[in-house]
Amino acid sequence: MKLVICLVFMLISAKECDKNKAQTTNDTSSQVTTEMTEARLQEEAMKINYKAHTRGFFLQIWIEGDSMSVTNDYNLKDIRKYQIPKEEKEALMALISETDEKTLPGLEPPSRAFRYDGAPMAHLEISKGEDTYKTENFDHGTPPVAIKSVVEKILSIKTLFEKQ
Repeated sequence: MKLVICLVFMLISAKECDKNKAQTTNDTSSQVTTEMTEARLQEEAMKINYKAHTRGFFLQIWIEGDSMSVTNDYNLKDIRKYQIPKEEKEALMALISETDEKTLPGLEPPSRAFRYDGAPMAHLEISKGEDTYKTENFDHGTPPVAIKSVVEKILSIKTLFEKQ
């Protein structure tokens, strides 16, 4: 009889240990899932707007979520929308995460040829939730050093779609 009671007790203890282990694993996986969901929501809430224009040239690019909208039309009637490939989106997000958005308004442009129509005037705007950060105007093709990689990536993604 003692043997049977010991076996029953061991089985109950083993079940409880498995149950606790499973709950710990679920807690950990739910925490990781929550963190991934929060990061994804922040990424989806982020909006990027690049605009360059002069008298005879207009380019506007919007990135929201996994899509990119591009237009060369001042009246915004001819807008092309594209789905950004996952690896391109990840590369862009990595570059943006390296950039401090709060410093965008204070960035000094390396040249100011846009003032006399020597180059199209451009600016970059990043919105995260209710906060919007916009650069001062700079020459299209010559962005400030701090955002050069971001601007080049945006333009390279646009070029990728134009080749298709």
